[in-house]
Amino acid sequence: MSSHAKKTAKLSLKRLLLANPWGFIIPVITGIAATLAGVALLGVSGWFISAAGLATAMGVALVFNYLTPGAIVRGLAILRTAGRYGEQVTSHNHLLGLLRILRLWVWDQRVANDAANLHQQSRGDLLQRLVSDLDQIIRWPLVVFLPWIYALLSYVAVSIFAYFISPTLLMPLGVAALLHIVLVPYLCGRFASHEVHVGQILGVHRRSRFVSFFSALITLTIRGRWEDYAQRLGQLDERQRKTEIRIQQAVSLGRLLSYCVTIFLLACSFYLLAQADDTTGRWALIAGVQGTWVVGFVLSILAVNELVLPLVQSFVAQGQSQVGLRRLNQLHQDEQAASEQPINRIEQLTFKQWRGYHAPSGMGSPATDIKIKQGEFVWIRGASGSGKSTLLASIAGDCLSSGDAFINDEQYPIYNNPRYQAKLSYLPQAPYIFQQSIAANLHLGNPNASDEELWAVLEAVALGDWARSLPNGLETLLSPQGRNLSGGQRKRLALARLLLRRSPVLLLDEPFDGLDKATIETICHSLENDYKPDILILVSHVGSRIGDNSRVIEL
Repeated sequence: MSSHAKKTAKLSLKRLLLANPWGFIIPVITGIAATLAGVALLGVSGWFISAAGLATAMGVALVFNYLTPGAIVRGLAILRTAGRYGEQVTSHNHLLGLLRILRLWVWDQRVANDAANLHQQSRGDLLQRLVSDLDQIIRWPLVVFLPWIYALLSYVAVSIFAYFISPTLLMPLGVAALLHIVLVPYLCGRFASHEVHVGQILGVHRRSRFVSFFSALITLTIRGRWEDYAQRLGQLDERQRKTEIRIQQAVSLGRLLSYCVTIFLLACSFYLLAQADDTTGRWALIAGVQGTWVVGFVLSILAVNELVLPLVQSFVAQGQSQVGLRRLNQLHQDEQAASEQPINRIEQLTFKQWRGYHAPSGMGSPATDIKIKQGEFVWIRGASGSGKSTLLASIAGDCLSSGDAFINDEQYPIYNNPRYQAKLSYLPQAPYIFQQSIAANLHLGNPNASDEELWAVLEAVALGDWARSLPNGLETLLSPQGRNLSGGQRKRLALARLLLRRSPVLLLDEPFDGLDKATIETICHSLENDYKPDILILVSHVGSRIGDNSRVIEL
């Protein structure tokens, strides 16, 4: 699979989790260390406190070793604190990398999308939704994946501890682990998964409706309809409130069930570790089981209980991440296999009932028939608003079109087709100048062009004297979008960039707008001699020598 295909493949939580595995392993290891240290801290502390109290009651406090258990408790406390800080630092570093991957993925989808449909990905509500979706997805490893790992490993550690106390404790521990880690979160998720998805969608819908309400408040007030609109907003708020209540009910129910499982586990453990004395009728620990270890075991179970409680709420984050992932994947554009044959040479362009138009208005040029042979120059003329620029953009494959296009008498799809667009250069009415040097802007047309070639093409568009007058010459830095240039200079600099490409087909939209006669004459001379293309299609309301020598198409 190519690197571009990997970049634009659909997202999945598994793919995101494995996007930077080594960066994720470090927070997992530190988190596991902190979790096990926290469980062990409660267990050892419980044993230490009960053992110290027992030693005092038995009168052997003077010979009891306080230092070693105290050092262990202190060490575990330091390890737990340091592990938590280390987990936070390393996990946030991983999340920043994950955010970078997601942002680049979204950008790849925009690049892969049709240029005419990019307006659909630029609306304010969509951009707000993207921010929300990205935020939900990058939280998934921390609030969904890692809590399961911590809960599972803590049960494993407690089970090893319980084995040395009494192997009979392994059975209730296994049942409790199954209930805590699998069954209770699954039941809560089944109960409220629909509400989680609906709540996410309602949140976005509610936000967009509120924005629409405030932007249209004056109009609604004048027409006396704002109360009706406000009532619908109130209904939307009520629906979302009920959804949130059902989600919280599921979370509360899950936490209650988790506490019940913990109480059940403790009750079973006491039942297995104690027995009734037939003579006194009192319950006492069975032979071989020390009370201090039982206290440590009980506190360890309580520590595990605190680790399994987040699992109940993780299904909410899981559902939110899935919704965000599904909505992000709506931006995905399935790559189509390019079945078109490569274009070796364009000898003739034919357009039948060809019409260019813009989405979503559908406005554009009238349907027309055009046939252009190699060596021809064509001047498209017409009244203002007749669709000349739209027609030229459609011929460039830069906007939507209807009709049939033929290259060398073979029908060929040209819209957004890189194989076709690699054979032509298109100068729109408002070309883009980048915030780079003059040389860097020109090198976009030909990265291998020498300084002599750059000066030659600047002379061809009558910018040579201007560039030489600048203190830094070709290395002069231009402002964003070329704001420190005049409109004519921007247009000519973009034209020079295109001429360096030496494309066989050249499409020019109003190249002479705002230029004097001498400059127009210089450009015409260059296009007819040193930089002459095989086919030139010109849209211009300004007369020129090229236009006078071209075949005219009236719209």
